Amino acid sequence: MLKQLERKLGRFCIPHLTWLLIGGQVLFFMGILANPDLYGQIVLIPNKVLEGEVWRLLVFMFIPESIHPLWFAFAMYILYLIGNALEAHWGEFRYNLYIFVGMFGTIAASFIQPDQPATNFYLMTSIFLAFAYLYPDFEFYLFFFLPVKVKYLGMLSAAFLVFEFIQTDLAGKALISVAFLNFSLFFSADIMHRVKGRRRRMEQKVQAIKQASTPFHICSICKRNDLTDPQLHF
Repeated sequence: MLKQLERKLGRFCIPHLTWLLIGGQVLFFMGILANPDLYGQIVLIPNKVLEGEVWRLLVFMFIPESIHPLWFAFAMYILYLIGNALEAHWGEFRYNLYIFVGMFGTIAASFIQPDQPATNFYLMTSIFLAFAYLYPDFEFYLFFFLPVKVKYLGMLSAAFLVFEFIQTDLAGKALISVAFLNFSLFFSADIMHRVKGRRRRMEQKVQAIKQASTPFHICSICKRNDLTDPQLHF
């Protein structure tokens, strides 16, 4: 199905999409530093969209991850790293599809409570989860010296989303659901394949243990066998 979509829509995909996301966030980061009120003009608020502020449907993707210069620089480095890795692994079309499915899903979910603001936070988290799934043994250095495999950070992020899903309101639940659904849409088939593969290997191990514990020769008179008495000749 993805191959068919790529043949039909591949010419519309945006190359180097990660650079566009980074460039947009850098631009609005500098704009917010100069004018903090700008943040309120780019956050996604459906009621404002219905009033004519349609730019919010696009520019919310460029909301900076942080307004602290150090943390913003770190966030942009992470986005550069994981975004380019996903694009290299999937190709431009599938990477574009992952981003835009999450984007349009976020827009749709935001209209559940149109007076509530929505950002790109959960979409960016779903990008991180995708990277953690594909490159589980990649290591980040927390505080620049503590190596932690990204699969554990991914698990922590997923647990955080689950906890927040329980605590938040309906709008938040919808936005978090979009992040999980986007991830599931792209990885559920592979996850099921891995689960079936592990189950198959486990069954093979159990069968091998059973065969190893089953005697090949059994004496019809004394019932001794080649396992209990390997020195006997049958």
